[in-house]
Amino acid sequence: MKKVIICAFLLIPFMGLKAQELKRNYRPVYSIHEPHFGILGGIQASSFHGTDDSDPGFQFDFHLGFAYSMPVSKAVSFEPQFLYSRKGGEIDYAYSAYNHESVNYRLHYLELPLQFNIHTKSIFDFIIGGYGSYLIDATFNVETNRAYGYGELDYGDFEKHDYGLIGGIGFNFPFSKVSIKYSHGLRDVLENAESYPYLEGAQNNEISLSFTGFFR
Repeated sequence: MKKVIICAFLLIPFMGLKAQELKRNYRPVYSIHEPHFGILGGIQASSFHGTDDSDPGFQFDFHLGFAYSMPVSKAVSFEPQFLYSRKGGEIDYAYSAYNHESVNYRLHYLELPLQFNIHTKSIFDFIIGGYGSYLIDATFNVETNRAYGYGELDYGDFEKHDYGLIGGIGFNFPFSKVSIKYSHGLRDVLENAESYPYLEGAQNNEISLSFTGFFR
């Protein structure tokens, strides 16, 4: 037993030296002060604002894509992203007390967010920026008190381009980043309001939660 105790005490300095060596050689995969490429994905609650004749509700959807973080200074980094994002909103139509339906309008975009991350002395950033996007498809889900269905919206009636502002916060970790953002669209989603009068004046807005995994 004495030999075991003596050997254990002799190993303590060696283990301490190895721990110090590992600490010196360890570098996190993601640092706000180095350029990095990442893959991101997340969920979002999207809706419309600015509609004239309806009160749209939020619907849950997702986004997937890529990000590249580029330091501008010790306090700021620039992060362009390229995403596939499904936006839209839910509108309830009540024809009578016994006849109603809920329609989820789903607008499929290729989106280019351009955001600046303003670093603090803590793990979180402030995020500001804007986005531009291109509409690639328009679909819907409909649910009534008797049935459920889905289909295609008339793609030609919707604006192909959208743009808006972004604001939020991000939390930096050694291998990843978690972001909570609000996006406020500045362009009407409809090109022709005659086919969808309930969406006249509608513009996109959303709250999103994103997880980004970065690589060296």
